Amino acid sequence: MLLILLPCALRAEEMEIPLMEVVEMGVLPGDNPLDDADHMGHVPTRPTNFRATINGNSLTVLKQEEAIPFAQAIVVSASTGSVVINRGFTSSLNEQIANAGVYVLRIETAGGALIGQFRVQ
Repeated sequence: MLLILLPCALRAEEMEIPLMEVVEMGVLPGDNPLDDADHMGHVPTRPTNFRATINGNSLTVLKQEEAIPFAQAIVVSASTGSVVINRGFTSSLNEQIANAGVYVLRIETAGGALIGQFRVQ
């Protein structure tokens, strides 16, 4: 009997991308009047307002706060500095990243910005 072993395809695991609030120089979180949700209609952006995951080369960003009407996702290659994705979305974003490497994700809203770093294998 001949036993043939075929290489198993590596299964990618979904990994959550940790997001941090972007703090402008000289401004502490909570000190900005725009952090007040009732002020000028802005809803502050917090890490819990979005969930970002990477599964293989598939990036998914989900908006979890209905009061945030629109967000812009910008993905930049950490090694080259080139912009890979620059796209607005209202509820979710699902994009493929062609090349392996380390990337920086920035999510911008009217109430602030979040940033996270991830790797594509």
